[in-house]
Amino acid sequence: MYRLLIVDDLPIITNGLVELFEKEGNARLEIYKAYSGFEALELMKKQRIDIVLSDILMPGLDGIELLRQIRRSWSMCKVILLTSHSEFSYVQSALSLGGLEYILKTENDSVIVQAVQKAIDRLDEEQDARKLIEKAQAHMKLALPTLQREYLWLLLQGKKVENELLAEHFANIQLSFRVADPVLLLICRVDDWNEITTAPDKALIIYAVQNIAEEFLAESAKLVSLVYEPSKIVWILQPHSTLAEDWERAFHYVNGMTEMIQSKCRELLKLSVSFVLGSREVAWCDLAERFRALKFLLVRGLGRQRGTLLTDLKAMTYSDERRAGLQEPVPKSDELPIKMQLLMNGLENGSETDFYRLYEELSPIFTDERVSRLHKLELYHALSFMFLTFVNKYDLEKELKDQCDWDRLIRYDEQVSWEEWNLYFQQLASAIIAWNLNEQEQSTHEVVKKVHDFIENHISTDISLIHLADHVNLNPSYLSRLYKQITGNALSDYLTEIRDRKAKDLLRKSTLKVHEIAAALGYNSSHAFIRFFKKINRMTPQEYREQWG
Repeated sequence: MYRLLIVDDLPIITNGLVELFEKEGNARLEIYKAYSGFEALELMKKQRIDIVLSDILMPGLDGIELLRQIRRSWSMCKVILLTSHSEFSYVQSALSLGGLEYILKTENDSVIVQAVQKAIDRLDEEQDARKLIEKAQAHMKLALPTLQREYLWLLLQGKKVENELLAEHFANIQLSFRVADPVLLLICRVDDWNEITTAPDKALIIYAVQNIAEEFLAESAKLVSLVYEPSKIVWILQPHSTLAEDWERAFHYVNGMTEMIQSKCRELLKLSVSFVLGSREVAWCDLAERFRALKFLLVRGLGRQRGTLLTDLKAMTYSDERRAGLQEPVPKSDELPIKMQLLMNGLENGSETDFYRLYEELSPIFTDERVSRLHKLELYHALSFMFLTFVNKYDLEKELKDQCDWDRLIRYDEQVSWEEWNLYFQQLASAIIAWNLNEQEQSTHEVVKKVHDFIENHISTDISLIHLADHVNLNPSYLSRLYKQITGNALSDYLTEIRDRKAKDLLRKSTLKVHEIAAALGYNSSHAFIRFFKKINRMTPQEYREQWG
């Protein structure tokens, strides 16, 4: 139900309108009345009012000022202004302030009733839209934790994002971490499972470990945890304070708490857990390197023992080595799976820049003498598998057989140097990306050709964007943008051009009458055709025909 407030300083008008709507018997309306703008505002402070039907010229507080006050405090309220004056200044003021309708008192009752119905329809539409937005926001709220963890996992796997873009992404998924400040990493491993522990039970136990840890750690830092293996959890932590001395304090606090967490897990869950903590803060761009180093500590030496508590005081990330002026780091290949997926995406998108930026991060594995032969072989086989997958997926074996030696992807040759293998994979990528771009260009130009052919063959019909889109199996809006992108012109411009060209051709070379030419070009009437032709050519079709004699 909606509430309608009728406002006029003349009681006979106000009461008459109340009576009008009561006779209408609209069950969705609850009627209120006020005899001045001030009285209306007082009533609106106590009651929710959805629609206001108000006179403009009232003593004290006129309808325009009432509208202004309503817009300021009750923005959703619909205002219809009623007056016996028709001066344009009133109309202009009312509409500029967001008035829904401006009605003269000389109009009949049906016009006023229709205006109120229009306000009801508008309120219905807005309410439906609000419900959709609220539903979307509720779904987004439920999905946010998953979106946050998925994004952080990509960063842990080596996704590189500039700080400005990272801040935008964090804002979009409502991550409260500060992009300008570094973070600490903490990894936990459940050391063993009872033989009878089922998969659902394991998930619950991991969840319990996360809760125990976060109870102890949340006081000192913002944190997000991710389960990255059935028995392993990683926390990203950032102290609440930005003071430099708080980073060392945060490290010592978290380091001390790991023993408490370990004890609680043993007491409450009958479970042995191990921890490794990064001893220094790490920038977001170096997150993946530090994560790799910490994971490595858990599988070597003391890290393999049950109930261990470790820090990486002696471990340095690649960026640390560079800052210290030491030898350039030895590239690692332990992030190959996600790198291969990103490389595959680059090939499929035809993005040469993205592909080579990622490839340059891996190519030192081939060229750096400090990298072991097995690591080089691992990269060779990973790239070979990725390229074979792409070639088979898009059936390129015959398409590119003259440009690419496919045998090299299935037969490793020790006589070929690693530098040559590196060059081979780069050349292979260039050939595939060039094919992809050419394929995209051919496809888009084929779309344009089909559109032009359709227009040529159906010029006598009512050609709409929807018809054209259906013909080429594309979304209408997308087709419009694609056509403009390829040709530099709008589809409507081409349709105008082709109709104008054909019209002139028929006027010069045929004896068809103007109305017959209009029908041949898809116009509903000769008048529409004449208006079109005169607008384009500044003369009528008959004048054009006479000009050509």
